[in-house]
Amino acid sequence: MRDDRSGLSPRRWSLWTLPRLPLAYVLVIDLAAVVVIVLSLTTARSDEGWTVAGLLFLGAVVHAEAARHIERIRISKVDRPFIDLKSMWTFAGLLLTPAGPTLVLVCATFAYWWVRNGRHHSAPHKWIFSWATVVLATAVAALLVPHVQLDTLLRVAAGPSGLVLIAAAACVRWAVNHGLVVGILLLMSSDRALRRHLSSPADTLLGLGALALGATLAVLAAASPWLVPILLVPVIMLHRGVLVDQFRQAARTDTKTGLANGAAWAEVAAKELVRARRHDIGLAVLMVDLDEFKAVNDAHGHLVGDEVLRAVAAALSAGVRAYDAVGRFGGEEFVVLLSGVDPTSAAVTAERLRARIGEIDITVTGPGGKASRVRGLTASIGCAPCTRPANSVDDLTAAADAALYEAKRAGRDRTVSAPLD
Repeated sequence: MRDDRSGLSPRRWSLWTLPRLPLAYVLVIDLAAVVVIVLSLTTARSDEGWTVAGLLFLGAVVHAEAARHIERIRISKVDRPFIDLKSMWTFAGLLLTPAGPTLVLVCATFAYWWVRNGRHHSAPHKWIFSWATVVLATAVAALLVPHVQLDTLLRVAAGPSGLVLIAAAACVRWAVNHGLVVGILLLMSSDRALRRHLSSPADTLLGLGALALGATLAVLAAASPWLVPILLVPVIMLHRGVLVDQFRQAARTDTKTGLANGAAWAEVAAKELVRARRHDIGLAVLMVDLDEFKAVNDAHGHLVGDEVLRAVAAALSAGVRAYDAVGRFGGEEFVVLLSGVDPTSAAVTAERLRARIGEIDITVTGPGGKASRVRGLTASIGCAPCTRPANSVDDLTAAADAALYEAKRAGRDRTVSAPLD
């Protein structure tokens, strides 16, 4: 019988398949976290803060168990950096205890959540890296907040200076943690546009909201520890609200590429069409189809084919502006809406995207650890420009699809523009 624990052996981690620069980045962050914890423990006093840290850990355990089912669903369906609402407990520890007990609290909560849920959904080295980013972020934020005794926390927090310190610590903790995660995403992605890897405003607000709950928790614990369990009610409701939003986003997102699915893209395109009519601006729809993609799946397997689709999605997203809409219609077919363009610039953009796809060169590890290199991809593109808005999105999409068919019939690996209007 196969031992499932073999996947926990460091020698078997997919960490070692990372390119040299991302691997070095991950190892440096992990090592820095270990050094910070060792330094904090060497200066920690044995009689200061450990009881409070222990009580906060118990609260985090109760929180984790109460939200366990919801969190397992969130982790299994998340397609973006995971926002951990349980950070409220470690941030409260940052305000109530010295650095040593606070960082031990971070380690304990991560270890507990890994044992209960994380090992089922994430590679060990990814979990360790997440832990390291939180350790470093917490340590940097702790430098801004002098240790406050429980009996003075309410007085300090009630004044403007206390508010500024706590808000600054929360923002710094979020920024450092998020920045370190974005760093590895930039190193691992062919799309180096920073804006495409940052959290959405909603996710940023959610992360800061969890830290705000931590500040509230610290103040409440100082005033009356017996009132702390009351906070669990709104926290669990927040978990459920986040889950509903996540399901809503999942319903609009293509699971393989992270792009908008056909229905979501059509919704965005319809709104853009209304705006184009109002302001009398041009727009265009591009239909992009990978040539001979079946040969990639046959030669390398469908898992490698999925990696290729993700690389193409990244290339298309990086090749257009932030307010253009890129979606996946299914199979190896993508669709792009260009706003505020004339026929010439639309054709130029289509050719640029075709060239980007041709530059894709990826190496992926397939079943059995076999490395597969995929390059030399080509694509056919149908371009449907419109100097005056069409009657509907379907009109432009149908025109682009007809132009795509002409590109395929003419020999593939080319762009064909549909007649104007």
